[in-house]
Amino acid sequence: MLDYESAAINRYTRTFRDPELEKGYLEDRWEKNKKFIWTVVVVAHLLFIPIIGDDIKQLGPEISDVPVTYFIPHVLSTPITWALILREDLLKKYYSEYFTYVNMVAMLNGAYHYNLDHSATFPPGAIAIPLTILLFFMVYPINFLNSMILVLTTSTAFLIYLSNVGLIESSQIFYIYGLPFAYGAFVKWSNENNRRLDYWKNQELNLLSIKAESASKAKSEFLANMSHELRTPLNAIIGYSEMLMEEAEDDELENYVQDLSKVHSSGEHLLSLINEILDLSKIEAGKMEMYIEEFDFNMHLDQIEATAKPLIEKNQNKFIVDKPDDIKNLTNDQTKLRQILFNMLSNAAKFTKNGVITLTVSNYGDKIRFAVSDTGIGMSPEQLGKVFEEFTQADSSTSKNYGGTGLGLPISKKIAEMMGGIMEVESEEGKGTTFSITIPVVVTEAEK
Repeated sequence: MLDYESAAINRYTRTFRDPELEKGYLEDRWEKNKKFIWTVVVVAHLLFIPIIGDDIKQLGPEISDVPVTYFIPHVLSTPITWALILREDLLKKYYSEYFTYVNMVAMLNGAYHYNLDHSATFPPGAIAIPLTILLFFMVYPINFLNSMILVLTTSTAFLIYLSNVGLIESSQIFYIYGLPFAYGAFVKWSNENNRRLDYWKNQELNLLSIKAESASKAKSEFLANMSHELRTPLNAIIGYSEMLMEEAEDDELENYVQDLSKVHSSGEHLLSLINEILDLSKIEAGKMEMYIEEFDFNMHLDQIEATAKPLIEKNQNKFIVDKPDDIKNLTNDQTKLRQILFNMLSNAAKFTKNGVITLTVSNYGDKIRFAVSDTGIGMSPEQLGKVFEEFTQADSSTSKNYGGTGLGLPISKKIAEMMGGIMEVESEEGKGTTFSITIPVVVTEAEK
């Protein structure tokens, strides 16, 4: 629970000690209440017209005896009101003072006419005073301190007048004034306190969110910039191990070949993991670029098939490619497209044994759909909801049994979206899964 000091709120005035925080809070309150304030000003002005008419009616011929000072506040009310109605900047700056002024004019009007005629427009003080107190404490969106000043200066003066002229008895003052004042002040104080604490908490959360976002961006930029430094030594390890394997094979050193093969495969696995993490960091840092170019559609698929087929057949799976015959060239980022398709195919190969994996290509003119279907283990509805979450596997045993970072599919989805497309998934536990991407392309049709 936050205390007053930690929230930097004055105990008595209920205002922030920090001027910038107070300015921000007032701006926030204005944005939330400006329609209400404007409506109150307009309605108050419309009510002012019949009140003045009733004034004239009540006074009759005696109007000439009324001091000029009585009419000045009434006359000034109209241009002041219209200035506030037409100028939002003025209303925003002076609405609290305006409410105080209008209330004082109303009290002046009521007090004067009680002196002339106890049946004038204003009802008895027993009703006018408590209603006024509660109105300014609980309805008007002005702060606690201004409400206190407004009530004390206007209602108190009117109360004293009513008491002096004998319209109310001293025994009524507690009920007419004391109770509504105490209740209204408490409610206003409590509401103001809660609103300011909520605002302060939101500011703190926004600040923490900005800091977290900044830290995340810095992390992503750091990892993205480390791409070259991390990949270079790993590529050297993979290259030298491959060269040593060839030399060991030539010298028929089988034991060395097996050991070097483990080093080589481990290096390639580590490089693939690092590549996934770095790809994600590049995306988050906004440093991944698209290279749009025209490329041969059939050659592109042949390359993907040649790369993925050994991985698919490793688990005794059958690989089927179903593609249209009317496509010659496509225009998009072929490298990113190859990465997405390989991720989908390798995912299908990982979770399918002695089954069928099918790559289906559908041409929709300005869009093309690639779908990878398998007859593997499938996923439950709960697992489907997590499939595109970063660093998440279908369940806790997936990573142990099948390996991987859980980044391949989330990265593929993000890349597909960067290409202007979408990635979707359908699955049924025990029957298989279908991942698909639909991306915008420029299609060059093959000659018939």
